[in-house]
Amino acid sequence: MSGGAVDSMVGTMMLKFCFDRLCSDIRLITFDDTRKLLAANLIPLDHPFVVALLDDFKEEEAFTYSMVVELYTKMKENIENKAFDDRLALFRDYDLDNNGFINRSDLRQCLEEDNYYEKGELDVVIDLVMKLADSNNDGKLSYLEFLEMLDKPDSQLG
Repeated sequence: MSGGAVDSMVGTMMLKFCFDRLCSDIRLITFDDTRKLLAANLIPLDHPFVVALLDDFKEEEAFTYSMVVELYTKMKENIENKAFDDRLALFRDYDLDNNGFINRSDLRQCLEEDNYYEKGELDVVIDLVMKLADSNNDGKLSYLEFLEMLDKPDSQLG
């Protein structure tokens, strides 16, 4: 068995052990317990991908073991994928308040510093970015929305 396969198996076993210790008789854990479980299994809760994914699931009242494994697997794969390092650095450059999201204020300040757009153009650009990239219309860009925006062809960006 390769080192990666062993690490994956050990990680899943640890996840199962922690889940069993946290769950009730009905085999469910809360959102907060899911966050604790992920942190205990070395998932950095401040990583923008993790913040975005957890934000998508914050309305869930309870998590099954299979849901936790799916979240853990997605998070682990993205965090360890070095191809996303440049994109993560760019996201962090725009996330000025380090809350895991890029809001209009972050975007405005970064674009003003670039000195590329004139005052009137800046509002139009920010509105366009938010309209095209903020898929859940919550007024901020998660890391996932940011990645999707970067992958859109220029023709979709107007």
